[in-house]
Amino acid sequence: MHYRMTTFSYDPAREGEIIALADSISDEMRAIDGLQSACSVRIAEGKSVTIGVYDTAESAAAAQPKVGELLGRLADVVNAPPEVQEGPVFWEL
Repeated sequence: MHYRMTTFSYDPAREGEIIALADSISDEMRAIDGLQSACSVRIAEGKSVTIGVYDTAESAAAAQPKVGELLGRLADVVNAPPEVQEGPVFWEL
């Protein structure tokens, strides 16, 4: 498994718009080869981490053009470029 974590900052008053946009692209996200699951976690007021779980690092890399296109639709509601971290699972419960 390979995880990709993307941190976003946004205006908290627009969180509903972000959720609506995420809902509107969910079918396109489900169609991405190798993407096992994804979720977004609010880590502070106006800040979230979206976690994508891929079967391999290669499928994560191959998915990025499509993921970038879809997440680009958030450009109007985020306050800064997203910060991305990723890596393989080395321990699991």
